[in-house]
Amino acid sequence: MKIAHLSDLHLNSFYRNSNLKGIKSALRYAMEKGFDHLVITGDLTDNSSQEDFRILRNLFRSFNLLHGEKISLVIGNHDIFGGIQTPEDIFNFPKKCALVNYKGKIREFFHCFEDAFENCIYISKYIFPYAKLIDGVLITGLNSNAEYSRLKNPFASNGKIDESQLSELNSIYKKFGEEAKIKILLLHHHFNKMNVKNGKSASGFWLNMEKQTMKLRKKKKLLNLFNQYGIDLVLHGHYHENAEYTRKGIRFLNAGCTIKTGFENELHVNFIEIKNNSIITEIHKVFSSDFKSGMIIHRNIIEKLPQPVPEQGLKTAVNY
Repeated sequence: MKIAHLSDLHLNSFYRNSNLKGIKSALRYAMEKGFDHLVITGDLTDNSSQEDFRILRNLFRSFNLLHGEKISLVIGNHDIFGGIQTPEDIFNFPKKCALVNYKGKIREFFHCFEDAFENCIYISKYIFPYAKLIDGVLITGLNSNAEYSRLKNPFASNGKIDESQLSELNSIYKKFGEEAKIKILLLHHHFNKMNVKNGKSASGFWLNMEKQTMKLRKKKKLLNLFNQYGIDLVLHGHYHENAEYTRKGIRFLNAGCTIKTGFENELHVNFIEIKNNSIITEIHKVFSSDFKSGMIIHRNIIEKLPQPVPEQGLKTAVNY
């Protein structure tokens, strides 16, 4: 089985119409390389627009991807709360977030992409978590977005997985875990450490700001649970880089910002190929000249039931 992994498309047809071109190019590249299943780990839209949801739904349908055996989606913070679009929004955004119907936006996301959930072996009444079993691979999707809080989540970008989801996740692995040869978990928020520069530089200030407004709470508890459940690979986005790394022996693959906002000529696509008892991961950089050819900038082979490794990013890369 081969999985293509995209994230953080941030489609915004009103403010950044050219972003759609990059999304189409990433999909075409993935289709040309071939895959059995497509995963997108949140922030499909930039401003939680119903029109942008509709554009993406029609785009997935045009690629013959809009059915559960071909695509799995999880929701990102921008898909619920939107984002800051203008300088004035910096002051108005918290008030806007406070008025968002959190559960209503999750239902809206589900109804727009309902076909993508059609073959679930488990789906919560709150949509997340859900689970699919495809060719012996158990794919489970979580909602990692915290509800708005003026103190704990002032920009609606921090993450939290509530106890009800964790309880349902436990039920999923108890019921279906033995049927799966590989377990893959999908969520939006990241576990990798954000690199904050020392000193008082402007870049250091903004990185510190991002670190406080993009964090996932109770990561240690989650990592312990992931080890308990025997999860082989976690796919996510949110932090805008493409990287593979480990935490407490759990492997993570980040596809943050497949289409980099403001850098429409830079595309990245991740691939995960499952062969026998191995998982082969690749990060591809797509050439901007034609968006059809590319190069592998990272390749790694993960053996089933790997031994714990140091908490650091995997540096090995294969270039062609």
